[in-house]
Amino acid sequence: MLHLCELHKEYSDTKVFDHIDLEIPSNSIVTITGKNGIGKTTLLNIIGGISKFQGDILLEGISLKNNYEDFIKITTLIPNDPFLYDYLTVLEMIDLVISLSDSDEKKAKEFAYKMLLELELSDFKSILIKNLSLGTKQKVAVITAFINSPKLVLIDEPFVNFDRVSMGKVLNFIKEYVSSTGAIVMFSTHSEEKEVNDIVTHNIKINGCQEIYIYQK
Repeated sequence: MLHLCELHKEYSDTKVFDHIDLEIPSNSIVTITGKNGIGKTTLLNIIGGISKFQGDILLEGISLKNNYEDFIKITTLIPNDPFLYDYLTVLEMIDLVISLSDSDEKKAKEFAYKMLLELELSDFKSILIKNLSLGTKQKVAVITAFINSPKLVLIDEPFVNFDRVSMGKVLNFIKEYVSSTGAIVMFSTHSEEKEVNDIVTHNIKINGCQEIYIYQK
């Protein structure tokens, strides 16, 4: 379970979130929706541990404030512009992430190579990251994000640069991953596509600093 405990965030005198309390069960796929500038990305950055806030966040009982390293070990954040090393090839980028993870190397490579095939990236293995399209970079980021089998995955606008086929493949993978691991995957989106709505279990709707609601689909 993910628990946002009295979460409070403000910039100067502007409140973004005002003592928000939410619980999200394990085995959930969650969309975060709301108008531009309302705080969707900020919420993901807070939960992902890269933006300061007041209150606390618990993931399976682990406190972000008190046990930061343990929390981050089981959490992955993919920003809208994912951080990848431009002068590594796709395969080198994946191998680097595997080497830095706590995962079993053999299993991690099997997973990554399977995903390369499923996301139609096999022909891109030797291409430098800097030469990839935004959509292809996003696919690489998705693969690297799941290598360490995280309990919580946060993705900012994952489908902006995907065509319909690619979106369907990634959604299908997310659905299978959550079903098999009991993890939580959260992503901000403006998409009203049926494929997205079909797999989502919960929606967090942000209307204002004190108006954040969670709906079960």
